[in-house]
Amino acid sequence: MNIPWNLDVNLKDVVLDFSWLSLLLIVGAVLRRYVPFFQRYLVPNNIIAGFVGLIIGPQLLGISGMAPERLVVYVYHLLALVFIAVGLRQEKSSWGSGPVSMGLAFVTTYLVQGTVGLGVALLMAATLWPDLFIGIGLLVPLGFGMGPGLAYTMGNSWEAYGFSGGGAVGLTFAAIGFLIAYFAGIPLVNRAIARGTTTLISGADAISDDVRRGVLKEPPPLRSAGNLTIASEAMEPMAFQLGLIGALYLFTYAITYGLNGLMIDAGLQEYTATLWSFQFILAAVVSMLFRKAVDMAGRGYLIDKGLMTRSAGVFMDYLVAASIAAISVAVVWRYWQPIALISLSGGLATYFYVRWLMYRAFDDYHFERFIGVFGDMTGTINSGLVLVRVTDPEFDTPVAEDLVYGSGMALMVGFPLLIVLKLPFTNFANSLTGYWVTIVIFLVYFVILIIGWRLTGLLRFTAQPPGGGE
Repeated sequence: MNIPWNLDVNLKDVVLDFSWLSLLLIVGAVLRRYVPFFQRYLVPNNIIAGFVGLIIGPQLLGISGMAPERLVVYVYHLLALVFIAVGLRQEKSSWGSGPVSMGLAFVTTYLVQGTVGLGVALLMAATLWPDLFIGIGLLVPLGFGMGPGLAYTMGNSWEAYGFSGGGAVGLTFAAIGFLIAYFAGIPLVNRAIARGTTTLISGADAISDDVRRGVLKEPPPLRSAGNLTIASEAMEPMAFQLGLIGALYLFTYAITYGLNGLMIDAGLQEYTATLWSFQFILAAVVSMLFRKAVDMAGRGYLIDKGLMTRSAGVFMDYLVAASIAAISVAVVWRYWQPIALISLSGGLATYFYVRWLMYRAFDDYHFERFIGVFGDMTGTINSGLVLVRVTDPEFDTPVAEDLVYGSGMALMVGFPLLIVLKLPFTNFANSLTGYWVTIVIFLVYFVILIIGWRLTGLLRFTAQPPGGGE
């Protein structure tokens, strides 16, 4: 079974990769400090680091030895660690409609992406590219909305049906999704800040020179990164927080491994790769349940919100840098025409649908919710969190929390979609009929979810007045 846990690596490679990524993040900070272009568009240091890593990596200049297949594995694990850290930050005191609507927004966006991607692929196969593997269109929701792990796993499994380089194409769509998330998302954030339509930061003058440079020119006023919740004489408090994250990830692995065995015993081994690809959702559920248990025991103070926020930020920085540095140049060159057209169509569809939806599904923080979901549905959850963090640096709004909890909701509501994505291959042997049946199922499922959402009263078909939105 081809899952990230099974990649053979040695400790030397891991340590050197970590060292290279660390150096790249510092280089990114220096470039942000001195290059006006990066300051103007508030390009995060981790994105700069990722592109520098791609340029000096083995695919281009060959200066570093960061192999893309290892970087993708780091992305897989770091994503789960982000979910655990965010899930541990604080108890969810009030669910409200936020996570539910977020989950439905995710799933309906998957369906829009799948329909548009597959529709464009069918059109291309009927006109300019008759030999095109039509299933490439299904990689839009996988690569954009569900992340590199699942995109690679599913694309790789389709190679048996004639999709040459399917796994690498999946990674490419995921990488392009990151580019869309940041290089479209950051200008949208800048415009919203300049117009004063964000909630916590507004006006062009609200962005200080220090923020634009990314490096403080003067010693800043004292700010607390977190609180020490245990006696430092007994154990370093930060080590305790990281220990909780590591222990819960081990527990997550044990649960996933057990479910994997049960699925094999039940004859569902073809879906085990999907289970492993969604391990980050299980990690989020485990962390939230653990946090709830600790709070009920009256020991919630031991988990510090500030230190967990800083931990999640560290994981995100390394994750983004590794994701971009892992872009497959060879695959992009081979499939650049269909990839470009399908990605452009999927990106535009995602933008307009999410923009339309956020003003009808929520009453507050419209822009923060829009940019968070847009980032999530083109990159991964970390992309959404990074974009939200620009306008909500300390995650003071409920948007980041709703994104995380909504992902769990999306797993439950959207699981049938994963089965439908395999339908053209498992039931129709990659025939044209299978793809048309898949589009019909997408559309029917979309209508059912929208009607059900509307009947709950959480979705309206008229736009809401701006409430911290764009």
